Amino acid sequence: MKGDGISHQISPQDNGRSFHRLPDSCVSSLVGEAVMLLKLFYLYGAGCGLMPALLRKRKFLRQRGYLVYTACLHGVLLVLLPFTFPQYMYDGSYMSGNLVLQWAFNLTNITRIFVMISGGFLTWSKRKKLLEMAERTFQHCQKCKKLGDDSSLRKRFRGLLVQYLFVLNLSVLVATLILCRIDTDQSFSNATMIVVHILQFSYVVIMTASLFVILVILHWQNERVQLALRDLSRSLHHEERNSLVLSGGKARKSLSNLRNLFQLYSENQRLIREAFSIFDLPIALILLKMFVTNVNLVYHGVQFGNASIETSSYTRFVGQLVVITHYWSAVLLMNVVDDLTRRSGPKMGDILREFSDLELVKREFHLQLELFSDHLRCHPAIYKVCGLFVFNKQTSLVYFFYVLVQVLVLVQFDLKNKVIEKH
Repeated sequence: MKGDGISHQISPQDNGRSFHRLPDSCVSSLVGEAVMLLKLFYLYGAGCGLMPALLRKRKFLRQRGYLVYTACLHGVLLVLLPFTFPQYMYDGSYMSGNLVLQWAFNLTNITRIFVMISGGFLTWSKRKKLLEMAERTFQHCQKCKKLGDDSSLRKRFRGLLVQYLFVLNLSVLVATLILCRIDTDQSFSNATMIVVHILQFSYVVIMTASLFVILVILHWQNERVQLALRDLSRSLHHEERNSLVLSGGKARKSLSNLRNLFQLYSENQRLIREAFSIFDLPIALILLKMFVTNVNLVYHGVQFGNASIETSSYTRFVGQLVVITHYWSAVLLMNVVDDLTRRSGPKMGDILREFSDLELVKREFHLQLELFSDHLRCHPAIYKVCGLFVFNKQTSLVYFFYVLVQVLVLVQFDLKNKVIEKH
């Protein structure tokens, strides 16, 4: 059944509240900035060979040249893998006398390589699924766009994209600066290691950013549906306060609106489940990499704190920026996943309960509400990483405290080794 756009059926007068509309110039500015941000993320993804195809005039075109470029890029990254573990890092660097630092260095590199390989494998093995999901997501966005003015939502999600774009660029910059501070007399090996690590690191952070953008776009559409549903509730409550009976035309429009919103919500949930299904393995490996990187960063912080590693004020400042950018990007990603899963269902349920006291609406409207509620109960928004554990904010906090426990174990192991060496 076709649903008409809410914006054409609910007016500010029907809604019973005064709308605060942004001027058309401000709305156009917000739209232009959001589109520009999405184009920047698209260019980053295309440059890393992470796009299933190039986008031209809102359509994906399968170009042989881009496939060749992607194949060559992934080939170069694979060929450069041996340079990830230069021997001088174990023999002539600050970690040469610390076995724990060497383990952390190896595990960080290995997990980063796994994430990189999973991204390339996903791009090649699920190219058709990615294209189909991208087309359905674009069509879904076009439908949700007809729901009406979402200037406040657009501004909020634009802020999220700006934050992640800033963190992405800053993280690559500070990672380059901190690698350049490693002292060694092997200039060629050092330069090669820096180039390889930055290429791999940039690939991984842009891959994570691409996942973040996809989830943000789906979350944006989900919020659009919730906003339109809340507007419908306010409109009907306004009618009940000012009318003795709901006219037939308004009753039919309200029912059509509710059906349309239910269809859009169901479609949004299917796209979210499909996205989590397609990106399940990369997400698992990204989380594993985050865990290992957390251990590595916190352990380095302990070593800096007790002066086990010689540092300057410049190195400490850059190191702090590395920690800040890492946790900033992790929090942004975990928040959007939490909003899509744990918080989405209860929030929608609260909005549906606002309709429970309506008396003037027809029986068909209440039946549609029951269908909506049943769908919400039977299809909870839960994401389990590889079917192993639920990924939400609570799990993330547990994971963070587990990192601290692991670092304490490593510190004790390090102290034990120093005591043995003294004796």
